[in-house]
Amino acid sequence: MVVLSLSGADNVRSLKGMPTADGRRINGHHIVRSDQLYRLSFEDWHRLQQLGVKTVCDLRSSGERERYPSRLPADDMQHLHLEVTGDMRADPQIAAMLANHPVAEGARRMMLEVYRRLPAMLAPHLAKLFGLFSSGRAPVLIHCAAGKDRTGVAVALLLHALGVAPQRIMLDYLLSARRFGDLDGERQEAMSNAVNHMVRQPVSVAAIDAVLDARPEYLMAAYAAIDAEFGGIESYLRRFSGLDETGVHTLRNTLLS
Repeated sequence: MVVLSLSGADNVRSLKGMPTADGRRINGHHIVRSDQLYRLSFEDWHRLQQLGVKTVCDLRSSGERERYPSRLPADDMQHLHLEVTGDMRADPQIAAMLANHPVAEGARRMMLEVYRRLPAMLAPHLAKLFGLFSSGRAPVLIHCAAGKDRTGVAVALLLHALGVAPQRIMLDYLLSARRFGDLDGERQEAMSNAVNHMVRQPVSVAAIDAVLDARPEYLMAAYAAIDAEFGGIESYLRRFSGLDETGVHTLRNTLLS
């Protein structure tokens, strides 16, 4: 994979070169994953254009897009909105988990519930996402707000369809872990305001760290929900990816070498 150093985003990487279990590799910058793009500079966008990005797939809610618009610079770069039911942390039931326990453990419980819900929230959009790679619209940049939760599960499912080993998928997911102290001042303020507004009270830095973190148990909670609700990842992908066995074979031959 290739970690991209951009001035306006800090969780951007191409999955070029990622190996699959059968010995092949993703053979180009077909899949790029990122946090939100509203701060990208002209030079940042130029870097993405150099990678050949044709489609930006935005998993954020309409409200998030209005507050932080991406403003794609080129007519030849398409913008696809796949709204994954907004930011579920704004759901009062989920937010209450942190509001009632505004410390690290409350944030952890909230994040586990977010991940349990993500597979069902992503399901209606998977066929459109997977279809981008068979319709000439790749390379695709997939992003949400942090590039970790919605994007993390969506990319994990795509990598599974490509035959990437679970351990590799987890290692890629864990690269999105962040801590509050690592953020610049503007992002610290934005993150604090967002979390405090969500629960209508101040929360600890440790709680914010739990929200920013990428933990194995978070992604495993999504997998457990897929097993319980849909009979496993293979069954889930057959039902929602829009790909039959031939389609999976074609996808792999297109993106792998």
